[in-house]
Amino acid sequence: MKPVYLFFISLLFLLSCNKDDEVALDEFSEEINFDVSEWVLKGENITCVDFDKDGNAWIASGSNLIFYDGLNTQSYSAGTVIQDVSVAPDGRVWLGTREKGLARFSKGEFTFYTSENAGLPRDYVNEVEVAPNGKVWFCSAAHNLGGLMCYDHGTFSLYTPENSILNQHVIQNLKVDRDSRVYFASMGTVGSAAVFRIDNQNNWKQLNEEGFFYWISALNINSNFEPVITTDHSLSSCMGCYENEVCLYQHGKWQIIKSDFEVGFFNRMFVDKRDYIWVQGSKQRDYSSYFVYDGRKWHRSAEGQIPEVFIKSVNVDEQNNIWFCTDEGIFILRQ
Repeated sequence: MKPVYLFFISLLFLLSCNKDDEVALDEFSEEINFDVSEWVLKGENITCVDFDKDGNAWIASGSNLIFYDGLNTQSYSAGTVIQDVSVAPDGRVWLGTREKGLARFSKGEFTFYTSENAGLPRDYVNEVEVAPNGKVWFCSAAHNLGGLMCYDHGTFSLYTPENSILNQHVIQNLKVDRDSRVYFASMGTVGSAAVFRIDNQNNWKQLNEEGFFYWISALNINSNFEPVITTDHSLSSCMGCYENEVCLYQHGKWQIIKSDFEVGFFNRMFVDKRDYIWVQGSKQRDYSSYFVYDGRKWHRSAEGQIPEVFIKSVNVDEQNNIWFCTDEGIFILRQ
């Protein structure tokens, strides 16, 4: 019986190891909290935030990169407006900047990769995401110029409609999952928005091969590697002809998640650690709020619960605390 016993012990060990890297959704409370738990840097104009492996926050405010450990802050000037922040597994902080291209912050110093020293199409970088495998993905583009770029151990690669399946140059809503797959939307021309996925072997796939979206206001990924988007028709000349929708890519198709509210313009949709989908919207334009889909039904914040400030971006930390970056600081909803 001893060999059988050892076999089952080994099997249990392997199963427990396989689960180490997975997100256990039942670790988080099912209750949805819409009340503000904390303000960080209140009064500051905050663009975005990301988190390192120790749970510290790295925050962009104008040209300042701010380190926040939950108690104290330390600020570093990049000398240019910071448009996006992503923290790598090795702790280095990568930045998209308005005038100095892609930036890396490490040991108190900034290194800039630009059109002059790295061959970027332009020095305006609006999106950056670091994958778990260390690859840095970012957008350096304009209409009919540039595209998606990747920095991999000192080598830069540029993907455009001329050398890839991209249909447009401008990239927005760049996201990376825990298996280093990359998701993003090609933007620039209304009626031509497409969602793409690149796997960790650099295989590309367009996720709406049957046609294009009018416009995509937000994109996020759930724990099952399923993209969620919100569409936008506010630029359409046919006002009232189309409704903005929340769509989930599941089993190879985009499926509309039915709702009874209007998806807001400038939508900051995101997915939390429970796979709950948060969407900005209103009913008959009564008041701006967040609606949350828990997989069964929608829940809505009460009037006044979400501060009346302009939300620029949202990120969720490993404890499922939700950080809203606004022109008046960061407010946090602890879940």
